[in-house]
Amino acid sequence: MVLYSDYPAARTRQIIADVVAIVVAVLVITIAASVAAAIRALGGFGRDLEAAGLDFQSGLTDAAESLGGIPLIGEGIRGPFDLAANAGASVAEAGRQQQAFVELVATTTGWLIALLPLALLTLVWLVPRIRFAVRSRRLRGMIAAGMTAETLAVRALSRAPLRELVAVHPDPASVWRSNDPVLVRRLAEVELRRAGIRASALP
Repeated sequence: MVLYSDYPAARTRQIIADVVAIVVAVLVITIAASVAAAIRALGGFGRDLEAAGLDFQSGLTDAAESLGGIPLIGEGIRGPFDLAANAGASVAEAGRQQQAFVELVATTTGWLIALLPLALLTLVWLVPRIRFAVRSRRLRGMIAAGMTAETLAVRALSRAPLRELVAVHPDPASVWRSNDPVLVRRLAEVELRRAGIRASALP
């Protein structure tokens, strides 16, 4: 598949557009990743909260088990420590939930920051580039199969901007009707140029 025009000026514009688009895409992805990382940093509070809750729970559970071994009164003393240990577990769970929320916000924000500009870049740059490559490939195949200048002239009359057609002749349709070979070929070249194909490709 031919990605670039045969014409130097058009090819240069396409290469510049491709480089700019790639740079923009890399910048957008980098910014999105940086913003997501900055938001994830807020999850440090949740991690600290979870660690504190687990430490608190572990310490009280150990104390409850130690006190629970005291004959006769152990079970009665252990109860409040078990309740406090459960509170530590609740604190740890709150820390985990905070981390999950921060991760959700970070991921969602990162994707939004990346997808919106990349979607616009796709519409403005990628789709036209793909259409050009497909049109060029198809037209090269048609010419190789025997498409003539007359047919290309008709395609130009139906598709090309009027300013390009009047540059060939003030009344482009009359050129095709008159079957002037020189002017018909010039009309065909209009269609070829739009596909990035040199006129020498015609037989």
